[in-house]
Amino acid sequence: MSKTRLLTKNKKAAFEMSMTTVIVIVLSMVMLILGVTLVQKIFQAGFNVVDITDQKTRDAINEKLGVGQEEELQFYLEGNTQEISQGETFGVAFRFSPEPITGVYSYETKVTEVDPNKCGTIKKEGAESTTIGLGKSGSLGTINSGAYQYGLIKITIPKEYPINCEIRYLVNIYKDGSETAYKSVNFDIRAVRKKVAGMF
Repeated sequence: MSKTRLLTKNKKAAFEMSMTTVIVIVLSMVMLILGVTLVQKIFQAGFNVVDITDQKTRDAINEKLGVGQEEELQFYLEGNTQEISQGETFGVAFRFSPEPITGVYSYETKVTEVDPNKCGTIKKEGAESTTIGLGKSGSLGTINSGAYQYGLIKITIPKEYPINCEIRYLVNIYKDGSETAYKSVNFDIRAVRKKVAGMF
Protein backbone atom coordinates (compact mmCIF):
# COMPACT_ATOMS: atom_id res chain seq x y z
CA MET A 1 0.00 0.00 0.00
CA SER A 2 1.39 3.39 -1.00
CA LYS A 3 2.04 6.14 1.53
CA THR A 4 -0.54 8.36 -0.21
CA ARG A 5 -3.27 5.70 0.08
CA LEU A 6 -2.36 5.00 3.72
CA LEU A 7 -2.44 8.70 4.56
CA THR A 8 -5.85 9.07 2.90
CA LYS A 9 -7.18 6.07 4.82
CA ASN A 10 -5.89 7.47 8.11
CA LYS A 11 -7.51 10.84 7.43
CA LYS A 12 -10.82 9.14 6.62
CA ALA A 13 -10.66 7.10 9.82
CA ALA A 14 -9.83 10.20 11.86
CA PHE A 15 -12.72 12.09 10.25
CA GLU A 16 -15.16 9.26 10.96
CA MET A 17 -13.96 9.10 14.57
CA SER A 18 -14.42 12.86 14.92
CA MET A 19 -17.95 12.64 13.52
CA THR A 20 -18.77 9.79 15.90
CA THR A 21 -17.47 11.83 18.82
CA VAL A 22 -19.57 14.83 17.79
CA ILE A 23 -22.70 12.68 17.46
CA VAL A 24 -22.11 11.11 20.87
CA ILE A 25 -21.65 14.55 22.47
CA VAL A 26 -24.80 15.94 20.81
CA LEU A 27 -26.89 12.93 21.83
CA SER A 28 -25.54 13.15 25.38
CA MET A 29 -26.48 16.84 25.60
CA VAL A 30 -29.98 16.14 24.26
CA MET A 31 -30.49 13.33 26.80
CA LEU A 32 -29.22 15.56 29.58
CA ILE A 33 -31.60 18.38 28.67
CA LEU A 34 -34.54 15.99 28.38
CA GLY A 35 -33.63 14.44 31.71
CA VAL A 36 -33.44 17.80 33.47
CA THR A 37 -36.75 18.87 31.91
CA LEU A 38 -38.43 15.64 33.03
CA VAL A 39 -37.15 16.03 36.57
CA GLN A 40 -38.39 19.63 36.68
CA LYS A 41 -41.84 18.58 35.47
CA ILE A 42 -42.03 15.79 38.02
CA PHE A 43 -40.89 18.15 40.78
CA GLN A 44 -43.39 20.81 39.84
CA ALA A 45 -46.22 18.29 39.42
CA GLY A 46 -45.62 17.13 42.98
CA PHE A 47 -46.86 20.48 44.26
CA ASN A 48 -50.04 20.61 42.19
CA VAL A 49 -52.63 18.97 44.44
CA VAL A 50 -55.88 17.63 42.98
CA ASP A 51 -57.42 15.71 45.89
CA ILE A 52 -56.57 16.84 49.41
CA THR A 53 -58.57 13.97 50.94
CA ASP A 54 -56.18 11.34 49.55
CA GLN A 55 -53.94 9.97 52.29
CA LYS A 56 -50.98 9.56 49.95
CA THR A 57 -51.24 13.25 49.11
CA ARG A 58 -51.30 14.14 52.79
CA ASP A 59 -48.30 11.90 53.43
CA ALA A 60 -46.42 13.66 50.61
CA ILE A 61 -47.27 17.06 52.10
CA ASN A 62 -46.09 15.95 55.54
CA GLU A 63 -42.87 14.57 54.06
CA LYS A 64 -42.19 17.85 52.25
CA LEU A 65 -43.14 20.17 55.10
CA GLY A 66 -41.80 17.99 57.89
CA VAL A 67 -43.34 16.94 61.17
CA GLY A 68 -42.49 18.43 64.54
CA GLN A 69 -41.15 21.97 64.90
CA GLU A 70 -43.03 23.73 62.11
CA GLU A 71 -45.20 26.79 61.54
CA GLU A 72 -48.91 26.49 62.31
CA LEU A 73 -49.96 27.35 58.73
CA GLN A 74 -47.84 26.14 55.81
CA PHE A 75 -48.32 25.98 52.04
CA TYR A 76 -47.21 23.11 49.82
CA LEU A 77 -45.25 25.58 47.69
CA GLU A 78 -41.55 26.27 47.26
CA GLY A 79 -40.95 29.60 48.98
CA ASN A 80 -44.72 30.24 49.08
CA THR A 81 -44.53 31.15 45.39
CA GLN A 82 -45.93 29.35 42.35
CA GLU A 83 -45.91 29.93 38.60
CA ILE A 84 -49.13 29.04 36.77
CA SER A 85 -49.51 28.96 32.99
CA GLN A 86 -52.13 31.14 31.34
CA GLY A 87 -55.45 29.30 31.12
CA GLU A 88 -54.49 26.63 33.64
CA THR A 89 -55.62 25.74 37.17
CA PHE A 90 -53.33 24.89 40.04
CA GLY A 91 -54.24 23.35 43.39
CA VAL A 92 -52.56 25.19 46.26
CA ALA A 93 -52.58 22.91 49.29
CA PHE A 94 -52.01 24.02 52.86
CA ARG A 95 -51.62 22.37 56.24
CA PHE A 96 -52.79 23.85 59.51
CA SER A 97 -51.89 22.71 63.01
CA PRO A 98 -53.00 24.88 65.96
CA GLU A 99 -50.50 25.06 68.77
CA PRO A 100 -51.36 24.91 71.59
CA ILE A 101 -55.08 25.77 71.21
CA THR A 102 -57.82 23.27 70.37
CA GLY A 103 -60.83 24.79 68.63
CA VAL A 104 -63.19 24.91 65.67
CA TYR A 105 -61.42 26.52 62.72
CA SER A 106 -62.32 27.92 59.31
CA TYR A 107 -60.40 29.76 56.58
CA GLU A 108 -60.86 32.38 53.87
CA THR A 109 -58.69 33.33 50.88
CA LYS A 110 -58.35 36.89 49.61
CA VAL A 111 -56.29 38.84 47.09
CA THR A 112 -54.35 41.54 48.92
CA GLU A 113 -52.11 42.91 46.19
CA VAL A 114 -51.73 42.98 42.40
CA ASP A 115 -48.47 44.26 40.91
CA PRO A 116 -49.57 47.31 38.84
CA ASN A 117 -46.34 47.28 36.84
CA LYS A 118 -46.85 43.71 35.66
CA CYS A 119 -50.62 43.18 35.64
CA GLY A 120 -51.83 46.18 33.63
CA THR A 121 -55.40 47.19 34.44
CA ILE A 122 -56.17 44.16 36.64
CA LYS A 123 -57.32 45.16 40.14
CA LYS A 124 -57.58 43.25 43.40
CA GLU A 125 -61.32 42.75 43.18
CA GLY A 126 -61.11 41.47 39.61
CA ALA A 127 -58.22 39.16 40.39
CA GLU A 128 -60.05 37.72 43.39
CA SER A 129 -63.23 37.00 41.43
CA THR A 130 -61.50 35.53 38.37
CA THR A 131 -58.61 33.54 39.83
CA ILE A 132 -59.89 31.96 43.05
CA GLY A 133 -62.12 28.96 42.39
CA LEU A 134 -63.07 26.07 44.64
CA GLY A 135 -61.70 26.30 48.16
CA LYS A 136 -61.92 30.07 48.50
CA SER A 137 -63.22 29.50 52.02
CA GLY A 138 -64.36 26.61 54.15
CA SER A 139 -64.51 24.86 57.48
CA LEU A 140 -61.52 22.99 58.87
CA GLY A 141 -63.61 21.51 61.66
CA THR A 142 -62.48 20.83 65.19
CA ILE A 143 -58.71 20.49 65.39
CA ASN A 144 -56.94 19.35 68.52
CA SER A 145 -53.69 20.96 69.57
CA GLY A 146 -50.83 19.50 67.52
CA ALA A 147 -53.14 17.69 65.05
CA TYR A 148 -53.12 18.41 61.30
CA GLN A 149 -55.90 19.57 59.01
CA TYR A 150 -55.54 20.20 55.28
CA GLY A 151 -57.10 22.59 52.78
CA LEU A 152 -57.04 23.05 49.00
CA ILE A 153 -57.44 26.31 47.07
CA LYS A 154 -57.91 26.17 43.28
CA ILE A 155 -56.20 29.08 41.50
CA THR A 156 -56.82 29.68 37.78
CA ILE A 157 -54.89 32.16 35.65
CA PRO A 158 -57.13 33.47 32.84
CA LYS A 159 -55.65 33.34 29.34
CA GLU A 160 -55.84 37.13 29.01
CA TYR A 161 -53.70 37.80 32.08
CA PRO A 162 -50.31 39.32 31.17
CA ILE A 163 -47.21 37.17 31.40
CA ASN A 164 -45.30 37.77 34.67
CA CYS A 165 -48.39 39.26 36.33
CA GLU A 166 -47.87 38.73 40.08
CA ILE A 167 -50.71 38.40 42.55
CA ARG A 168 -50.45 38.10 46.33
CA TYR A 169 -53.02 36.05 48.21
CA LEU A 170 -53.75 35.95 51.93
CA VAL A 171 -55.21 32.97 53.77
CA ASN A 172 -56.85 33.84 57.09
CA ILE A 173 -57.58 31.19 59.69
CA TYR A 174 -60.44 31.90 62.10
CA LYS A 175 -61.14 30.22 65.44
CA ASP A 176 -64.54 29.51 67.03
CA GLY A 177 -66.45 31.89 64.75
CA SER A 178 -64.32 34.94 65.56
CA GLU A 179 -64.12 37.66 62.91
CA THR A 180 -60.50 38.34 63.89
CA ALA A 181 -57.96 36.14 62.13
CA TYR A 182 -56.20 33.65 64.39
CA LYS A 183 -53.42 33.12 61.81
CA SER A 184 -52.63 34.70 58.42
CA VAL A 185 -50.06 33.74 55.77
CA ASN A 186 -49.42 35.03 52.24
CA PHE A 187 -48.54 33.18 49.04
CA ASP A 188 -47.73 34.60 45.59
CA ILE A 189 -48.78 33.49 42.11
CA ARG A 190 -47.04 34.53 38.87
CA ALA A 191 -48.59 34.08 35.42
CA VAL A 192 -46.34 32.45 32.81
CA ARG A 193 -46.73 31.62 29.13
CA LYS A 194 -48.41 28.30 28.48
CA LYS A 195 -45.87 25.73 27.31
CA VAL A 196 -46.35 24.21 23.87
CA ALA A 197 -46.32 20.42 23.82
CA GLY A 198 -42.92 19.05 22.89
CA MET A 199 -41.13 22.27 23.75
CA PHE A 200 -38.82 22.77 26.75
